[in-house]
Amino acid sequence: MITQQEIKTVNKALNNLENVAGLHGEWEPTDNSEIDGILTIALGENRIKFKTDVKKEIRHTHLERIRTLAYVNDTFLLLAQNIFPKTKGMLRKENIAYLDIAGNFYFRNENYYIFIEGNRIPAVEKEKPNRAFTPTGLKIVFLLLTEKNALNMSYREIAHRANVALGNVPLVINNLQEAGYLIAKNKNKYIITRKRELLERWITGYSETLRPKLKVGRCRFLKNNTYCKEQQLAPGDVWGGEAGANIMSNYIEPEIKTLYTKLLKMELMTKMMLVPDSKGDIEIIQHFWQEANNLEKDCAPPILIYADLILSQDPRNKEVAELIFDNYLKTDFY
Repeated sequence: MITQQEIKTVNKALNNLENVAGLHGEWEPTDNSEIDGILTIALGENRIKFKTDVKKEIRHTHLERIRTLAYVNDTFLLLAQNIFPKTKGMLRKENIAYLDIAGNFYFRNENYYIFIEGNRIPAVEKEKPNRAFTPTGLKIVFLLLTEKNALNMSYREIAHRANVALGNVPLVINNLQEAGYLIAKNKNKYIITRKRELLERWITGYSETLRPKLKVGRCRFLKNNTYCKEQQLAPGDVWGGEAGANIMSNYIEPEIKTLYTKLLKMELMTKMMLVPDSKGDIEIIQHFWQEANNLEKDCAPPILIYADLILSQDPRNKEVAELIFDNYLKTDFY
């Protein structure tokens, strides 16, 4: 379901496309969970219908999803408030049509080649911050994405499981509903919609605001102690990233071992015989959730392992990230 803000983005893009290039477009929303709507653009006597995905800004966490949508949908178009030049270059290289709110437009097929560029992005009215994507809100969203029953919990239980103050929960639930990610079944019951998009937004927010606050630093093992996936951890501590993927899939030999811990730094280093090292292969991050529902012993939830792999931007992690998604997440997020 497309939000009111995204509808405004579509309308501005179409108005500016007609102003700068004389191309008229019409928008029709769709109930299809894969795309947001059909954008019809008149090219002479022909009318081209684009299956369209609408975004505010395009970040690297969105690109794989966009490639997939372009591959499975004929005449696909990405419509965004702003698309950075590097991303536009990538889209043109892969022949993915796009349109931004300034009317910059790219489309090429066997009959047409249109490339409009150089129109400045207009100033956009500052949006009220969505509390769901603050560090506190992201903890609540993480719980909603990882626990199928979370929306049936009381606000007090959600606050406990997400490790946040009780007063934050209704604010985040309301903001998720306003953004179109929750639909009310009745007064106090909701269902999540656009789940894959919410996952992508969570990964972006986790990377930019929550993870930096949780990161403790890098360490390495003492000379006579090395990493192994059977290593005994403190209760509640789990491996994420490459190390978690190694336990779940046995598909990758981890170079950077991400450990989510509840211990204080000095307590952890003593227990596991670690020493601080800014270039060490052990990445320490604070454990930020309660009673993780893990599918594997000593593993972070699959969503977190998937996010760590995507955010590493290491090409060798791309394939194992897809494997984790297909095996553990696909049924819930497609």
